Amino acid sequence: MKELSGNVLILQMGRPAAVTNVILAALIRRALNYDCIGEVYGCVGGLQNLLSGQLIDLAGQPQKSIANLIGTPGAALKVLPHDAVEMAKVSEILRKYDIRYLFAIGDSSVVGQCKNLDEAAKRIGYEVRVMLIPTSATNAMQLTDHCLGYGSMAKHLAVMAKSVVADLQSIQPNGAITILELRGCTNEWLISGPTLARLRRDSSEAPHLTILSKFDEGMFVKNTHQTVKDVGNCVIVVGDRLVNVKGENLASQRSAAEHVEFIARANFDVQIDKIALCDWEVTSCMTLSGTDVAEAELCSQKALELAVSVGASGKMVTLLRTDSSKYTSEVSCVDLANVSNNRKEFPDAWYSAETMSLDVPFFKYASPLIIGEVRCYYEGGVPSFSQMK
Repeated sequence: MKELSGNVLILQMGRPAAVTNVILAALIRRALNYDCIGEVYGCVGGLQNLLSGQLIDLAGQPQKSIANLIGTPGAALKVLPHDAVEMAKVSEILRKYDIRYLFAIGDSSVVGQCKNLDEAAKRIGYEVRVMLIPTSATNAMQLTDHCLGYGSMAKHLAVMAKSVVADLQSIQPNGAITILELRGCTNEWLISGPTLARLRRDSSEAPHLTILSKFDEGMFVKNTHQTVKDVGNCVIVVGDRLVNVKGENLASQRSAAEHVEFIARANFDVQIDKIALCDWEVTSCMTLSGTDVAEAELCSQKALELAVSVGASGKMVTLLRTDSSKYTSEVSCVDLANVSNNRKEFPDAWYSAETMSLDVPFFKYASPLIIGEVRCYYEGGVPSFSQMK
């Protein structure tokens, strides 16, 4: 496939994940290695501002700013709520700036826009190779083993849970019950995340019980009693959605965590603490997953190779887990037309409703994704974050 000579445009769209800016940095660095690529542009605010020509020269940014993107939270190019835009006009802007390669970094909410961009450019006979590098802290996107950003979010949740529990248990009496609430969270991939704090995956380590939406009061009391008896305390993780065995909502009059606390107080005469992890969504640069960062850079490299050397367009990059005893992954791609907005459901088989715990398959799946620490850049004792100007 013939390489196209022209410029690159990078868009950050949808909800940012922990590695959204890692991908941006990798694309900037690697795009300049291709002789056929001239300029590397970014658009502040995504498609909403593209029509007004708010492009910035990413290749001309200070090297320090590009390096500091690793660990910078959010989206350095900023993300605006997306309204409908006229794709024909967008295509003309791409032609005006000689954009031949467009890389979008975003979640499932932008799949349709990327597909429409690819089709609109083809309709006017202007070849632009459109690639989506998917990010999703909630691990919601299908056709990929896992989403970029999920590993760092799961690591963040595990670190938060472990830290809070260690602090609280240092002052709690024996037999205490702790309820960790992921306030506002109904995603079972995330509610499972704190369980990764159990390094040995045995029942003595906290969190001991995890409630994934369905709540059986009798089973809860039984498991809590047994855990307190065996371990000396019990730590429970719960999200923001709770239904009984009949599928009826239990969190209509009170929150899910408040309902669990109510049942616990009715059945146990011990100290009960309810801790709301209110800021769980704000991932820290100190809990970036090394695996997540490495795979973000690998996906960026592959997206460029596919677009420039292979001529791929209208594709989404995917991660595939190789069949081996030691975790490895490889990068492939799928047609955007085959990517639906349906979220990837948490496998029922990975959760034991009887013991209210995650089974071994979940740990095999998620544990490798949180491995490795990434050293971010500091100035004056605090992280140094980047802004693209």
